Amino acid sequence: MKIATWNINGIRARRESLVKWINHKKPDILVLQELKAEEENIPGEIKEVPGYEKYWNGSTFRKGYSGVGVFVKKGYCSDCRIEIPDFDIENRTLAVHCGKLVVIGTYVPRGDGDAHYAAKLRYLDDLRTYVQGLLQGGRQIIHAGDINVAHTDFDVHHSQNKPGAVGLRPGERTAIDRYLAAGMHDIMRELFPDKKDLFTWWPYWRGARERNLGWRIDCFYLSDGLVKDVQGVIVDLGEKSSDHAPVILELTFLAG
Repeated sequence: MKIATWNINGIRARRESLVKWINHKKPDILVLQELKAEEENIPGEIKEVPGYEKYWNGSTFRKGYSGVGVFVKKGYCSDCRIEIPDFDIENRTLAVHCGKLVVIGTYVPRGDGDAHYAAKLRYLDDLRTYVQGLLQGGRQIIHAGDINVAHTDFDVHHSQNKPGAVGLRPGERTAIDRYLAAGMHDIMRELFPDKKDLFTWWPYWRGARERNLGWRIDCFYLSDGLVKDVQGVIVDLGEKSSDHAPVILELTFLAG
């Protein structure tokens, strides 16, 4: 299995880059965040990319805001069921049930302002409760998406590591601690525990990306039973059309 996650930062603005990237990389599953489009406004050339079933939680909460999508290669899952969990807010969550495997795509709220920060913490807590229920039901889970939290100081360039900044606050990091303690694995950090420059998002400041002044906020979290199947995970630094880079995970696990 090759599965990718990518905050596309506007699927209409990135239409050509996205189609080209899919045709080149050919992932079995692709999880997209920040579509910034309702389903009916997603460009036809994306909806018509051959060889994939496509599922959307489009930007109905606010026009041009949020939204997630999942592509699944045709024939890869014989019994596919789509769920927008009850805890979803602002079109940020989409779960694909494929046999005993559940792929969860999320675009976690950034948390600017007191009310949205509180909503972010509630979202992370509700996500953990949802995942715990799946684990208790014997499911294997791949959670992919823009988490909007730099979990440790290793996950943010020192020039961006400002106390109290959204994405770095103790409450957010503790929420991720609790999520991992519930039985999930941040697979990139486990494979590269001491790597400090492993970033997936960069500010639009001039030279920030070229100088790698970034954050690692685009992640794969896996349940215990999938860790042994991991073959590798990389950040696709060559794809620069969005402010986020795609992250690609390869496993020997086959969906049902």
